[in-house]
Amino acid sequence: MVDLRIEKRNGAMIWKQEIKKLEKDMRISVDDDCVALCLVGGMVLDEYRAGERRMLNEGGRLSKQYKKSNFSFIVFNREKPASVKWGVGKTPVTYEDRKLGGIALSISAYGHCDVVIHDASKLWAKMPSEYTEDDVVEASEIESFIQKEIIAKVAPILSKELNKIGDYTKVTAAINDLNSVITYAMPDLESMGLHVEKVVIEGLKFTDESEEIIEKHKESKVAKLDTDIAHERAEQLKSVLDAVSGREDR
Repeated sequence: MVDLRIEKRNGAMIWKQEIKKLEKDMRISVDDDCVALCLVGGMVLDEYRAGERRMLNEGGRLSKQYKKSNFSFIVFNREKPASVKWGVGKTPVTYEDRKLGGIALSISAYGHCDVVIHDASKLWAKMPSEYTEDDVVEASEIESFIQKEIIAKVAPILSKELNKIGDYTKVTAAINDLNSVITYAMPDLESMGLHVEKVVIEGLKFTDESEEIIEKHKESKVAKLDTDIAHERAEQLKSVLDAVSGREDR
């Protein structure tokens, strides 16, 4: 019997560990938070998790079945998320603001989303070769791989939710709700072997052009309010003068 331990690698999200020689009755143990998939010819034969001590090639069965095949492990950290930064600044999202009579406003936003590995063998197969040639995929490489797709998915969801709010005075206060809604509405990345765990908006700001529109709206409201107050005071003064004039006529 041969013991083989699959050890966690600092900073790695997925890594490949070759089995140089497939021994009979190999007892496999895996570090905490990790899952090891045993592959032969690109096919997953079995998976090994922390807390288990299970056999690989028990009784030499696999050696006989796959005589000329290479065995390896694809190992992944199932707890560690990859934080993917996103931003909609160069192409801000737009929505129609009902408080401004349906005028289109634009917003720049940035943040991050946490993704976890759902299917390590699928992700490994999808990753560009330059990321896997050293047999280790780090969180930054996963971020680089899916960043454009995340941005493309966040923008339309954010625009849709802002249209539901439709009031520039309520947008900033709605960030926490937007985080939850976007996380729930974000299409999953199952085809890439990933799962979106959480989306976080770190910054949300109207574009300069939209800020100008908002300021003009505020100024017009103040001007109208001043006009209304002046009109109301004039009416009150007229009523007083009419009353005084009426008493003098008598």
